[in-house]
Amino acid sequence: MKVWNPNLSPKEKSLVQSVFVFESNHGEKHKLPFYADGFPGIVFFHSEKPVTVFVGSESKVMDPVFVYGQTIDPIQIEIEGPFFFVMVQLLPAVVETALGIPVLELTNSCWTIPKFEWNFEPNFSLAIKEFSSSLATQALLNFILEKGKMFRPDPVLYVCIEEILEKKGNCEIGKLSKKHGLSERTLQRRFQNYVGLTPKKFSTIIRFQSSLNEINTENKFSLTDIAYVSGYSDQSHFIRQFKSFTKQKPFQFREKI
Repeated sequence: MKVWNPNLSPKEKSLVQSVFVFESNHGEKHKLPFYADGFPGIVFFHSEKPVTVFVGSESKVMDPVFVYGQTIDPIQIEIEGPFFFVMVQLLPAVVETALGIPVLELTNSCWTIPKFEWNFEPNFSLAIKEFSSSLATQALLNFILEKGKMFRPDPVLYVCIEEILEKKGNCEIGKLSKKHGLSERTLQRRFQNYVGLTPKKFSTIIRFQSSLNEINTENKFSLTDIAYVSGYSDQSHFIRQFKSFTKQKPFQFREKI
């Protein structure tokens, strides 16, 4: 299986955080794990066999285009090749503004986009016909650009999100709200409406993602070093947080890489 991240144009970056493409030309079955990353998104896939999403004990067979919300619990997608699977992480509020789906209703959930809503974009059918992940990526990005024409980000929250990302989740929410002229309660309310999470939860997820990236690198730092670099108060705090998002302890997770 091949995995890569296409580059984005400035226009696309106004709506999209990042893009991940998974592709296989072989018949093997793959299980794609996904963990909390702080961003909702939209997916377009093609496979001859059914594609199933597992969240805890629940499972659901998916349609080719679907939107997903904030992921708190680990998710696993079971897909059998040949296939392509394109996942576009969206900036918060794009889902609600562009697609009309309430962001709070999407947490740990998926929402099918009916075919009549995306069939206007010819690259969807061309991608399936030619089995082209590049056409699939362009189809999904074109769809988002068309739907998101009227999207206007909340400028204060956008800056707050950028700051949390830059500091890898190690932000004091009280100081952040004061810096931008908001009460902590106002920031929390606007964050929940815009992102689907409280600022504290969003920061916790971004810090977790930072530690996950460290574990996935080829530099085999000790877990104590990773906990320190990622901003955790101690190793036990790191282990608790990591397990809450992956259902595994860090050393168990690392052994499976």
